[in-house]
Amino acid sequence: MPLSGPFPSPGPDASTGDRRQALATRFQKARARTAELVATLTPEDLMVQTVPDGAPAKWHLAHTSWLFEVAVLIPFSPGYRPCDPAFLDLFGTRGDLHPAPPRIVSRPGAAEIMRHRDQINAAVLHLIDQIDDGLWDEAESALAMTIAHERRHQERMLLHIKHAFWSNPLRPAYEPVPDHLHLGAPPDGWLEQPGGLVEVGRPEPLPGFDHEGPRHRVWLEPYRLAARPVTCGEFLDFIEAGGYGDRKLWLSDGWEVARAEGWMAPLYWERSGSGSGGASGSGWQIFTLYGMQPFDPGEPVCHVSWYEADAYARWAGKRLPLEAEWETVAACCDSMGNLLGSGHRHPRAGTCHGTGPWQMCGDVWEWTADAFTLYPGYRRPDGPDEAVNGRLASNRMVLRGGSCLTPFDHAGPWTRHCLRPETRLSMTGFRLAEDGI
Repeated sequence: MPLSGPFPSPGPDASTGDRRQALATRFQKARARTAELVATLTPEDLMVQTVPDGAPAKWHLAHTSWLFEVAVLIPFSPGYRPCDPAFLDLFGTRGDLHPAPPRIVSRPGAAEIMRHRDQINAAVLHLIDQIDDGLWDEAESALAMTIAHERRHQERMLLHIKHAFWSNPLRPAYEPVPDHLHLGAPPDGWLEQPGGLVEVGRPEPLPGFDHEGPRHRVWLEPYRLAARPVTCGEFLDFIEAGGYGDRKLWLSDGWEVARAEGWMAPLYWERSGSGSGGASGSGWQIFTLYGMQPFDPGEPVCHVSWYEADAYARWAGKRLPLEAEWETVAACCDSMGNLLGSGHRHPRAGTCHGTGPWQMCGDVWEWTADAFTLYPGYRRPDGPDEAVNGRLASNRMVLRGGSCLTPFDHAGPWTRHCLRPETRLSMTGFRLAEDGI
């Protein structure tokens, strides 16, 4: 089976009973968090799909249960019979009954899907308690993988909910704005790095995803990395300077996409009145999971494509960091940003102590200059496609860190994410880099 997701767990010397209890707790917490994320949605909300390659929240709820059935219960529970065989096709990755987006189906209803989740929960907990010790190691690996899959879908589901609410002319809010202090951006600055021969990739035996290893050496020239991500206020300067209309700043494919899609600002930015808005951004509002919100120049810019990040970097006379440059700094940093579970579902401006770096793991995924390739020595693991990230190594760019919608145990210095360069749906931002002397 593939490597498990990056969850804390008992050490290898822990008793089987301790490992069973720890896994049962992780399973229950992951499943409860998913249910919590949809608790305020109506049945109508659960059915909406506005992203062509996305899915309604109802599908995410059922699809995550599907993987527990096919990867855990059917292989490891003798005599187990699927709760509803039709669900295996309907909610699989490439089901025969409903093989591709759109995935909007009115039946089964939301209540039936939640009952199905409850049945799966009970069956998995029974399996954890009763499985023979001889099968435990293999079952534990499969369960860790399926829990990680559920956690990844929590972020995707929130992204799809956000787009669906934004597509509604009423611009409804997913939840009320939480109380928090309004803080300015961390101070601007640069971190000098000597470069040289460095090791990157997830160290063994730390758990993680297949595409995050093996650990290997990379040569880096001296460089500087920005102490914080680019802010909304800084990106507004790019807009006001005509960055979206200056062809020489853009790669040719990015220019064509920007023209075809009519990009003039990041996704979810909307002008709130006449005029440019000036440095304060008073002419703009941003749609969030809290509905339309005032422009905050100090928060990290998000929902920008790789093409937009690259054009901004060229306009600023800088560049995007190599992923090895980013990781080398992040591996020595213990300052986490805003992640799922912190109570804030939007990137925050936040002044931090010290000299940085700030917000390297949290608030926004950060684009790097690298195309997504597999590390030297990579071996594709066995297991369902849903758990093998190496299969995505084509036509995608690498992001690092994590966002405000990323589970805390899926964000870290070795976390790798990859998206197509035109993608703007995710909480994607960036920080700048430049060559050293």
